[in-house]
Amino acid sequence: MEVINFSRANCKNCYKCIRTCPVKAIRMKNNQAEIVEQRCITCGTCLTVCPQNAKTVKSDVEKVKKLLSENKDVAASIAPSFAGAFYFQHYGQVVSALKKLGFAAVYQTSMGARLIARDYAGHYNDKGKSNIITTACPAINYLIQKYYPELINCMIPVVSPMVAHGRYLKKMKGHSKVVFIGPCLAKKSEIHDDNRHDVDAVLTFEEVKAWCSEQGINPALEDCVEESGFSDDANFYPVPGGTFKTIKPLLKEQWRRYISVDGLESCMEFLEELKKGRLKNTWIEMNACHGSCSNGPAVGSTGRGVFERLECIKDFALSMGSESMDDSGLLPEGYHDLDFSRHFSAMKVEIKYPSEDEIKDILAKIGKYAPEHELNCGACGYNSCREKAIAVYNGMAEIHMCMPYMRSRAESLSNLIIESTPNAIIAVDEDMKIQEMNPAAEYMFQIPKGSFNHKPLNCLFNDDDFRLVGQTRKNIINKKHS
Repeated sequence: MEVINFSRANCKNCYKCIRTCPVKAIRMKNNQAEIVEQRCITCGTCLTVCPQNAKTVKSDVEKVKKLLSENKDVAASIAPSFAGAFYFQHYGQVVSALKKLGFAAVYQTSMGARLIARDYAGHYNDKGKSNIITTACPAINYLIQKYYPELINCMIPVVSPMVAHGRYLKKMKGHSKVVFIGPCLAKKSEIHDDNRHDVDAVLTFEEVKAWCSEQGINPALEDCVEESGFSDDANFYPVPGGTFKTIKPLLKEQWRRYISVDGLESCMEFLEELKKGRLKNTWIEMNACHGSCSNGPAVGSTGRGVFERLECIKDFALSMGSESMDDSGLLPEGYHDLDFSRHFSAMKVEIKYPSEDEIKDILAKIGKYAPEHELNCGACGYNSCREKAIAVYNGMAEIHMCMPYMRSRAESLSNLIIESTPNAIIAVDEDMKIQEMNPAAEYMFQIPKGSFNHKPLNCLFNDDDFRLVGQTRKNIINKKHS
């Protein structure tokens, strides 16, 4: 499902989105950037870097407003990372703001993390499995399914906390509709993955802030409303290492190596290492965003940096008693009846690789006939000229997306005009020394080609007027030189 794309009116061909897209899922077509959904992992990186504000994001705000107008039993499931995204003295102020928007009840998604903790611990304790990758981050799930399908067997076949919580709220609490609120764009895609409809819509923190502002609601100024759905369960989940911290009390023994990786570049580097088979018996917690969920692409303006947001989340978790969570932590009666398993299947992105001759032909079209012509400057958005040639071959890039080539072409065109014009053109430096003369000027003064280069202009004629123009920056019009 398409979540992010670009506005035709605002895209200015700066290629910044291509440069920063970790999986190169952005295609340039007719000078317009567009996201190829089959390649996209919905990480939102392009959204955060676009300097032209050319991105468009699928919004569920109107859908949620409609749900609220038609149904009095819509529950909100808010990610615990809200503690770093909103300003408040007590979490009850955020609850109050959401209830003013129309939600019947407000719960923390961290309950979903607690619900699947036993499933996670069961996979950790399974000595028949070697390496295990957590599956709470949908962008990482898509990354593995599309670009590292050989590692799918390492993925924990369990739903995310969001889905688990939605399933619980509908089946155990009886809510007819559930809306997830968080910092993540990939969640907008995830709710459609299995067609289970555990979550009906996804709002980002950014969207909720805008909606509150539209309604004149400021969470920081709201009265405090207590909510039983805010428990001490798994509130460390959105920080790096939070998954392991949640399941740790449930482990029979800690026999696996534990690694936490956040940020897509680091995650991809790690997955490449994992493909080589050099890691064994490792518990791998992966999050697409640097700083995990505290730094999602749709956190919205907070005035806080990622590290301050992380500290806010940790402080909130400690204030809720999460540090002391153990196996006796609150779990709802009957939760054993809920099935939290899921299946991950390969969605492999097929990339066609041209032959060496085909690559050479593509490069030759932009004046690159030898390896020394391949500048690998990265201005086009690709790491090397060859990588860009492969993108051209796959229809992901246009042949002219080469700054050095286009500059050279523009200079050649300028030179052609100067060489061909019947008008005399003389280029001088600030000291009025001749740097270059075109053929028309050399013919006019009857001098051999290049013979007057670096000589004073007054060797040809009086240059007083030219010096005056240089000093005053004012044109002299209708005056002839003889």
